[in-house]
Amino acid sequence: MSLLEIKDLSVEFSARENTVKAVSHVFFKVREGETLGLIGESGSGKSVIGLALLRLLPANANVSGTVLFQGQDLFSLRPSELRKIRGKRISLMPQNPAGALNPVLKNRLQIEEVFEERGIDKKEGMKKSLRLMKKLLLRDPEKLCDLYPHQLSGGMRQRLIACMSLSFEPELMIADEPTKGLDPEAKEGAVELFTKIKNDYGKTMLLITHDLDLALEVCDRIAVMYAGEIVELDKASKVLNAPSHPYTKGLVRAQPRNGLVPLSGQSPSRISLPEGCFFHERCRYSNIECFRKHPEMKNHNGGWIRCHFQSLQ
Repeated sequence: MSLLEIKDLSVEFSARENTVKAVSHVFFKVREGETLGLIGESGSGKSVIGLALLRLLPANANVSGTVLFQGQDLFSLRPSELRKIRGKRISLMPQNPAGALNPVLKNRLQIEEVFEERGIDKKEGMKKSLRLMKKLLLRDPEKLCDLYPHQLSGGMRQRLIACMSLSFEPELMIADEPTKGLDPEAKEGAVELFTKIKNDYGKTMLLITHDLDLALEVCDRIAVMYAGEIVELDKASKVLNAPSHPYTKGLVRAQPRNGLVPLSGQSPSRISLPEGCFFHERCRYSNIECFRKHPEMKNHNGGWIRCHFQSLQ
């Protein structure tokens, strides 16, 4: 059963005389209890999708499509109705934990504010948070609460944000680039943290990341994004161990363990996207059809792929 269903989601940003096409006609489902990963280069539109789901984009964003959460269209809700869902039933772990925490307030006060905003007794809320901190491998949580955010390591701030995100036992958790800016040791801790959240809490998660190792360890399925659209969607092990789309192959080859072979060229301008395949100028398999016609998503060996090359095999 699908907990979240995205239908034909597009996001454009008005920029003076131009329009930036950040996300183009995206479709996917997240099943209950599943972790779906969104991967791709920086600027591919991953984070825009996460913010669009909760209607957190700036005023110059033009959003179209349908987002169904347990069958309810989030885009049709009034702001007061959405507030009952946002943070409680759908939680967001923001991209930058340091930026999400107020540097001049102690951690305890910031945790209490989460419960105070929802009209829940702060003392009872703190008891619950302290239990969560212990479960999420934070040592001496009482002492941690009396510190300021800058006194915590990157990994500890991430766990604190995770604790705040899980406080209301949300049905869906959106984690946006959770390993960005972390050192290698903290990244290993992030894999442990999200594996624990998945296994111990059974949470449905949308994991937005450029960290392929994290995605492989934690995700059940992966959607690969390029230039604002999904180009491949399949089981995580299949996408990262035996990719089908030329772009996904390039992403995997660019990993240090695979020789650090960079992708040639650059992503196309979102102001003026090509008529054909968005990846054709960087693709070694491109032919005349790739220049002329934009590929549709097609079923490919049990998964989905947007590529003329694979459809011609």
